[in-house]
Amino acid sequence: MQNHMVIGTNCYNCLYISNKEEQVDPKELNAEGGIDPKTDEDMQKAQKADLITLPGGSKADAANKKLCYNEKLKMYVTVRMCCAYWDNKAVKRPWKK
Repeated sequence: MQNHMVIGTNCYNCLYISNKEEQVDPKELNAEGGIDPKTDEDMQKAQKADLITLPGGSKADAANKKLCYNEKLKMYVTVRMCCAYWDNKAVKRPWKK
């Protein structure tokens, strides 16, 4: 992502997201187009990261998935998801000069 405008904070415009898209099986998706953790370990990581599925979507909004390679998460996510680790190189933090 060079100088593209970031519209909304979702996993697909986070700096931790893989460039490789993989087709997602609709059975993997929850009703809003996110992927719910399947194991206890993933559920604990997701809870700590506050990995959410954004409201107002549907399975039709998520045709693919990408790997989040943040060391604290390392899970597949869709464009309908976001977590507390979300970041982007273009983010402005006024306390940092």
